[in-house]
Amino acid sequence: MTGIEDPRAAYWNETYRKYWQERVAEAGAGAESQVQKGDARTEGDWVYERVFAAHPFRPGRVLDVGCAWGRMFPIYRDHGLAVSGVDISQAMIEAAREGHAGREGIETLEVATAETLPFADASFDNLVCIAVFDATYQHLAAAEFLRVLRPGGRLYLTGKNDRYAADDALALAAEKGARGKGHPNYFTDVPAMRAALAGAGCREVATYGFARRGDFAAFHHSTTLDAPFYEWFLVLEGPEVLHKPDFAPFSSDHSRTFRDLEARS
Repeated sequence: MTGIEDPRAAYWNETYRKYWQERVAEAGAGAESQVQKGDARTEGDWVYERVFAAHPFRPGRVLDVGCAWGRMFPIYRDHGLAVSGVDISQAMIEAAREGHAGREGIETLEVATAETLPFADASFDNLVCIAVFDATYQHLAAAEFLRVLRPGGRLYLTGKNDRYAADDALALAAEKGARGKGHPNYFTDVPAMRAALAGAGCREVATYGFARRGDFAAFHHSTTLDAPFYEWFLVLEGPEVLHKPDFAPFSSDHSRTFRDLEARS
């Protein structure tokens, strides 16, 4: 199997495709995961469909960064979009090509990192990076997203906050488990990220905060991002002037909650 020269790629190429497909297959709220015992189930597609319906795509093209096997492609096509996808995993892109290549509305499916997208400036009217942004070098990925997004385009992002509730046992267990498996995972300093995006000319269209691990699956949310909270979902409008900003880092490989609890123990 071929791929790209990136130390993160091997993790996603090995067993993660099967694991994540099983997690998605059991998606839903209100029950413990059978795939990952002791954890909440992941969110179903309906959560994303609800946000996309409330805050519609721009007509034209969409780039799905971290597209996996093309989980969201049918949704994009239902919205009349021309779809391109990238993923760091060769295995995921092969699955996406097997399931979707050649279908009407499917354009480019490529192996690439979020930080180095193989597209010209201002190529897409929409960019979606969901359940993936926390596995990227976030400040570099966000700058690259703005480069390939057309002025005024829509950007849909989700991630994990670096300060969640200290008594959120599922969140803490998930963070420890990810570290134990070597899962590349980064927690966002959300105020710093929002300030950086606003400074680059982005406008927040919608803001969703999910207080505890498992709330995303039930779409239990607030419209503010007041710490502590666990996950976030932002819909943004890109800047009217195209550029690739030079963002300072705004994420870290351990949450502040984890570091604070470790310091006390």
